[in-house]
Amino acid sequence: MKHIVQSSRSVLAAAAVLAAGAAGAADLSSRKGPPILPPPPPPFSWQGFYVGGYAGALLGDGTFTFTQQTPLRGAAFVGGGVIGYNWQWSPVIVLGLEADFGYRAQIQAERVNWTYPSPASGGVLGTARARLGYAFTPRWLAYATAGFAFGTDFAPTAFNSFFPSAFGRLDTGTTVRAGWTAGAGVEYAWSDQLSVKAEYLYAWLADSGVSYSTNFGAVDLNVGNAGHIVRGGLNYHFSLGKPAIVAILPAK
Repeated sequence: MKHIVQSSRSVLAAAAVLAAGAAGAADLSSRKGPPILPPPPPPFSWQGFYVGGYAGALLGDGTFTFTQQTPLRGAAFVGGGVIGYNWQWSPVIVLGLEADFGYRAQIQAERVNWTYPSPASGGVLGTARARLGYAFTPRWLAYATAGFAFGTDFAPTAFNSFFPSAFGRLDTGTTVRAGWTAGAGVEYAWSDQLSVKAEYLYAWLADSGVSYSTNFGAVDLNVGNAGHIVRGGLNYHFSLGKPAIVAILPAK
């Protein structure tokens, strides 16, 4: 009888130990560690190559000289393509290089006193510029720009003059002249790859000495080539995308 009682006590003690172990294990399995959060996204950056297109207007600031200086101030359509690269020098400073090439439509002329030039023929217009930008928010960039410019001169195809009474037609044809350009703009990153911009440039090209056949014979005249350019653009950026972030979830 004594052995039976001792055996019963041993069985009960073992059962109590097993129950306590099971309860502890259940309690440990019910406790979960803190969630593992994904790393924060990288800050937005303007750095990288981009291509795009632009369209706008050129307001002539050139001159045509026959006995007196006549402004060439008509408006002309401009449009073309652009390629560039940005360096994110600091969180707010963005440096860049940009080149564009496009078409300039014909420029209307003004009549001053007795001289009336005909419209200047359309041609090419391009620039290669440096940019210095300030990102006043991560996705808004204001910048100044300056550099080299080239384009077809603004020589009118013909002219009429009432005093002295003369008329002439361009003999030499148009030529491409080199010069400089400077301006400013603002750009907004609509998404990680697309940005839109508005830009103003002043372009000056070297004067042209052109020849006209007139009722007095061949006459060499001077044409000044310059203009104000206002345009908008859309750019596609190759390096603005952010890497994909994979969240690490705790095991269940």
